[in-house]
Amino acid sequence: MPNSSLPPIRTILFDLDGTLIDTAPDMAAALNFTLEQEGREHLPYEIIREKVSHGGKALIELAFGDIKESSRLGRLKDDFLETYRSNLYLDSKLFPGMAPVLAYIEQRGLNWGVVTNKPEWLTLPLMEGLGLSSRSISTICGDTTDKSKPPPKPLLVACEQ
Repeated sequence: MPNSSLPPIRTILFDLDGTLIDTAPDMAAALNFTLEQEGREHLPYEIIREKVSHGGKALIELAFGDIKESSRLGRLKDDFLETYRSNLYLDSKLFPGMAPVLAYIEQRGLNWGVVTNKPEWLTLPLMEGLGLSSRSISTICGDTTDKSKPPPKPLLVACEQ
């Protein structure tokens, strides 16, 4: 029996990468392009896909883990992110089944939003490019607050909005 003292749910918040949007194809392509630019072999998509939700640093470590110079790793990460930024939504799309979920939420007059650790300079253009920014009531990025997930501050800010 539901607890009638709880307020009704008004907003549903989603993580972005690996939950709402399948960004793995574009992130994998950017990483393999970066590898190619460095004269290295491409990594299999399946291996990259497993690391996508861990962010750019994890992908660079996956691809260039043998490099120990932090300045070179930083440059490689910058190159990767710039390539990704230029190709944010070529093949990225809502996961199967998410379009009807969002439509269901909206048809019932409820809100939905995104709370992600992806930085704003990547998140906002991605959401806009996929036609989601005007539908999302709140988009909290990894750099929106002074703390990113898993601490609750980004979720609390999204709830306030």
